Amino acid sequence: MANGVKFSLKLLIDEKKNKVVLAEANQDFVDVLLSLLTLPMGRIAGLLKDHKTVLDCYRNLNQSVSEMDIRHFESDDFKSMLLYPKSSKDIHRKKLKLNMCHTQPTEFFVCPSFSGSASCGSRAYSNFRTICTCGALMDAQIYVPEEEQVEKEIGGGDIADGVFINCRSSFIVTDDLKVTPNSICVLTSVLKDLGYTGYSDLQETLIDVGFEEVVTLLGCLFTSEAPLTSVFLRKTCMSSKSMHEMLSPPALKNGNANPGRACSVKVFVRKLDKKILYAECNEDFIDSLLTFLVHPLEMACSLSNDNTIFGCVGNLCRSQCRGAATTSCYLPDFYICSNNNLINYAHHSTTYECLIPHKAYSSRKVARYIDRSLSSSGNIVSMYPKLMSGTSLNCPHGFMMRKTKFVVSDDLTIIPMNSSSTISLLKKMKVDINDFEEYQISISKAELISILRASLISSSALTNGLSSLLVKKPKKET
Repeated sequence: MANGVKFSLKLLIDEKKNKVVLAEANQDFVDVLLSLLTLPMGRIAGLLKDHKTVLDCYRNLNQSVSEMDIRHFESDDFKSMLLYPKSSKDIHRKKLKLNMCHTQPTEFFVCPSFSGSASCGSRAYSNFRTICTCGALMDAQIYVPEEEQVEKEIGGGDIADGVFINCRSSFIVTDDLKVTPNSICVLTSVLKDLGYTGYSDLQETLIDVGFEEVVTLLGCLFTSEAPLTSVFLRKTCMSSKSMHEMLSPPALKNGNANPGRACSVKVFVRKLDKKILYAECNEDFIDSLLTFLVHPLEMACSLSNDNTIFGCVGNLCRSQCRGAATTSCYLPDFYICSNNNLINYAHHSTTYECLIPHKAYSSRKVARYIDRSLSSSGNIVSMYPKLMSGTSLNCPHGFMMRKTKFVVSDDLTIIPMNSSSTISLLKKMKVDINDFEEYQISISKAELISILRASLISSSALTNGLSSLLVKKPKKET
């Protein structure tokens, strides 16, 4: 994945404190830095596979999808789209000098009769091969230029303006990743705010930064309050927040609650320490958990605690130099399904126009808008995503096969119940039968976000995310 690109950074270092005070960076590096916010969490977990203490739960979700038999998924495509999650900003990242996550181009399919004389009348497109309303397989591929797939023009029409930044400048990047366009006024203000009155204690160092350094910096977003110092001086700078502070529930924003939806889950809890050993659930809860893999970093942190759980991520999100192309955070349409809507995910539906030529040998043209002067050479029709009731018909119910039971461990390892032995699970718990108790709990948006938050900072996502529901004694069956 690394392409040998290097960026030059000038570090200002306090040698007495062994600390990076700030860095001067060019716009190409800052573009890459801001692009990290758009990476799906499943992709980030893959990039950080060698950072063993970071995102264990996400690696377990990835591995669970990888090892699960295809028959447990509603479609072959669903396993692939979870293993290799896409972002709404994939095309934007291709414009960068260093793309941290290469993805396959998004495909578009229509009904085989879409442009024929015997058309079924459907003008829907799908990003996967799925069933048309007429019953035919939508497997006729149609070409949609990448420049038509982006919501806003990249870089304002000039790549010199950058991709995720909105100005041509060099930048000041502080140790906690506050990014500001460079100027003498900004530099002196930052130094004064940090308590420096001069440069006598500060040393300038010029370094080269490439793919591996950016990956290490990405990992430090989850573990350090001073990523630049951690990466370039190899110094551990752990968060000063306690686990209790980081796990404290955020206030749900108005309009995001979905009180009508909940999943019923049975959990098995060790009496000694209230640790959740396993949970038994249906496919609806699994669909919600697997959606964690497709959250862009900005969305995951925003949902989990309004970007305060990781201060450096929040600082990047609040950077005033971010361009319009990167400030909208939503999931691609094809990830929205009825079983993962405990959270009302923001998503964006795109309608295209297609010129279907009168002459059979002529090629179709797809764009956001077709020049009406071309109507003499063919029919102009609208193409809309295959949606219904705010839910993608590519994925009508969810990713997983309906009426399937699953077992989920505390670290979010998922196993289909029909492919595992309950006897083996009991042995793996290493507890006597009398040492654990059973709870039947309801998972709604608040509980799911609590699990999401816990999965970002610990390997005990269920225990830390659902502990507030385990205060009451379980109801004994008669």
